[in-house]
Amino acid sequence: MSRNNITGLHVRDTFLEWTTLGSGKKGVEVLASRQVRLEGDAAELADQANRAEAIRRQCPDLTGPVTIGLAPGQMLMRVVDLPTIDPVEMADMIQLQVDQFSPFPEDRMAISYEVLRATETACLVLIAAVPKEQIESLGELFRQVGVSIRRIDVEIMGWWRLLADHGAIPSQGRQLLLLLEPSGGCWIAVQDGLPQAVKAISPMESLTPEEYAEELAGDMGSLIVSLDLERGVLPLSGLDCWSRDLDTTVIVARLQQELGHDAVRLQPLEVLPPLSEGLARRMLVPPFAAHARVQGIHAVLDLVPGAWRTKAISRSFQRRLNAAVGVAIGLWLVGVVGFLIGFQWNRMHLNRLEARLAELQKPADEVLRLQNQVHSFDTYLDRQRSALECLREISAVLPKDVDLTSFQFKKGKTVSIRGEARAVEPIYDFKKSLDKSPLFKNIEMGSTQPSKRKDLTVQTFQMNANLKEAKP
Repeated sequence: MSRNNITGLHVRDTFLEWTTLGSGKKGVEVLASRQVRLEGDAAELADQANRAEAIRRQCPDLTGPVTIGLAPGQMLMRVVDLPTIDPVEMADMIQLQVDQFSPFPEDRMAISYEVLRATETACLVLIAAVPKEQIESLGELFRQVGVSIRRIDVEIMGWWRLLADHGAIPSQGRQLLLLLEPSGGCWIAVQDGLPQAVKAISPMESLTPEEYAEELAGDMGSLIVSLDLERGVLPLSGLDCWSRDLDTTVIVARLQQELGHDAVRLQPLEVLPPLSEGLARRMLVPPFAAHARVQGIHAVLDLVPGAWRTKAISRSFQRRLNAAVGVAIGLWLVGVVGFLIGFQWNRMHLNRLEARLAELQKPADEVLRLQNQVHSFDTYLDRQRSALECLREISAVLPKDVDLTSFQFKKGKTVSIRGEARAVEPIYDFKKSLDKSPLFKNIEMGSTQPSKRKDLTVQTFQMNANLKEAKP
């Protein structure tokens, strides 16, 4: 279901009616509508668990979120003027009003209100109060059904939404609306397009049509007197009696007798959409929201306890947290699996390379051995760096005062020279001359030490001449 869709739900004992609305190309459209009479024994369905099971079984397509309307007989309602638009002051004044008309203790009542009209200094509000146990019972029932309740409204305002959309609410003057069904109904007093008073009507039950008509006439008389006292005396333009599945002949006759023959107009409720659609429409577009928003007030009837919303927010947060943790774990697992796959692939690739290296190692060693042999042959065949050439080079620069006593040649590497002289200066001159030789890379001078030769003292020395590498 789209987040912009909402389902209105009308519940009466074993009867359920719901309508799902959503935004379409032509505005608000009806997506689904259904009525169900629960099957089973009335005594069994009185048990909440059995009733929830019956709803789940017969209404599998009923899904949340839903807005539910409470029947007029289940609550206390009053329309009052408040001399403020401050939300804190309004809450205090509304609590005082409820204390005056409610027979129940404050802590046992769930209270909500809706702003019908607002000016810069005052507002007209509809107050609704209902025992908390009724709210909790309703919430427990639909928790067992598995349906989320977004809003708990009142049925009277659902009818008002339908009547207003049908053009049945007069914008000027004072008029009475009577809504009657076998399960009961309500009175709505209208003045200048706004509800001024509401009153619940009990079902006929064991009363005769005459007795029921007399009761309704009495309710109408007390409602008119109350309006005159609270709102001022105004002529009544008429009464529209909206009914369904009832023989209203006696009732209409009695009310006409009270008001005048032409004052009562009989209207069929069947011309209006289902009540559940009116509740859903109120959720999408509250009829009095524009009046309140002008003064920065956002107050519509909603009897859902704050604790439910806190739990819903907590569950929503928990779901998001669980989803985030799940995503994080999933990404971690993907990363670990990817790492393991990459590690195994690299390991297999390394094993293949090592196997290939092992295959190539013997041929490579053989090639290296041949290269060394060739290099050795080249070295031995190189006449420019032979022992004779080195001896010739050394002899060419050997000073007269220096005698060689030892000559050791390592092919292609070094020449070790030992000798002696009567003084150290010729030895160093000899070393400098060898440094300039193109045959040697560098000369490493060893120690010079004095030594006795019969009656003479000579200086012995040692040098290592490193040969330059042969050019390829």
